[in-house]
Amino acid sequence: MFNIYGLVAPVFTPLDEDGEIKFDVIPIYAKYLAKENITGVLVGGTTGEFASFNTQERKELVDAWLKVARPLNLKVIVQVGGASLPDVIKMAQHAEERKVDAIMTLPELYFRPKTAEHLVSYLEVVSKAAPSLPLLYYHFPMMTGVNLNVAEFFTLACRRIPNFMGLKADLHDATQLADQLKCGKLTYIANHMLGPSALMGHDSSIATVNNIFPSLVKDIVRLTKCGEVDKAKKLQDKLNSMVNGISCNGDFVPCMKAAMEVVTGIKVGPPRMPQTPLNEPHKKRVEDILKMYKY
Repeated sequence: MFNIYGLVAPVFTPLDEDGEIKFDVIPIYAKYLAKENITGVLVGGTTGEFASFNTQERKELVDAWLKVARPLNLKVIVQVGGASLPDVIKMAQHAEERKVDAIMTLPELYFRPKTAEHLVSYLEVVSKAAPSLPLLYYHFPMMTGVNLNVAEFFTLACRRIPNFMGLKADLHDATQLADQLKCGKLTYIANHMLGPSALMGHDSSIATVNNIFPSLVKDIVRLTKCGEVDKAKKLQDKLNSMVNGISCNGDFVPCMKAAMEVVTGIKVGPPRMPQTPLNEPHKKRVEDILKMYKY
C-alpha cells in the first residue's frame, strides 16, 4: 500500500573536505527531520549528488539511512536511476532486498527515450527488478533532457506498470495530471513553489527547502489548504526571496548545503567534485541573507 504523503526531504549527502561520506552525521540529520515531522527522505536525488557516487557508495548510503530512519518512522524512497541500466537494476534489487518504502528512477540519460513508449519500456525493466515496491518517476527535463508529454506518459505507465505510483515534477506538469491522480497516485512537487502547488491540490513535495525550512514550508501548505491565502502568500514570498538570495551565489547544491549548515547546524559539508564549494565571500552572503530573514 502506497502511503507516502506530505513533505519528503531529498537529503543532502554529508561529506568531509576530502569528499568522503560522513556516515556519523546521518543519525543526527534523521533525528532533526523526524523532530520536524517530515514524512520521509529521498536518498540519492539531485540534492544528494547521486551522480558523484559509485553504486557501492549509493548502496551504503541507502543502508545508513534505513538504519536510522526506521526507528524514527521516517519513510525511505531510494532514487535508483542515473547510471547504466545494469547498475540501475542492481540499485533497484538492493532496494527490494532492503524493503525500502518506494523507489524512484530517472530515465536513461545518454540514449534518451524519445517517446512515452520508450520511457515506459525502460521503467518496466526497472520496476521488474523491484516488483514489490512502489515506483515513482523523476521528471526533471532541465537536467535529463527528456521532456515528453507527461499526460501521455502517465496514462501509459499506469496501464502497463502495476507498481507505478506517480512522479516528482514541477507544478506545470502536476497540473496536467490532475485528472489522472486516482487510486493513490500522486505528483510530488519538486521545487519551492509550495503555496501555489497546495492551492492547486498538490500538497505533497520532495523539495530541497523541506530540509532547511521545514516549519516555514509546513506553514505555507497549512495556511493555503485552510484558505488563509494572504498569509500563505506572505510566507511564500519570504521563501522565494530566501531561495533566490541563496542560490544566486553559485550552483544550487553547494549553495543549499551552505544554507543547511547555517540554519540547522548539521554539518553536511561541501559538495563532491565536479561541483565545488562556495568561497568564503559567497558563504558570507548566504549567511547575511539568512540573518536578514531571521534564520
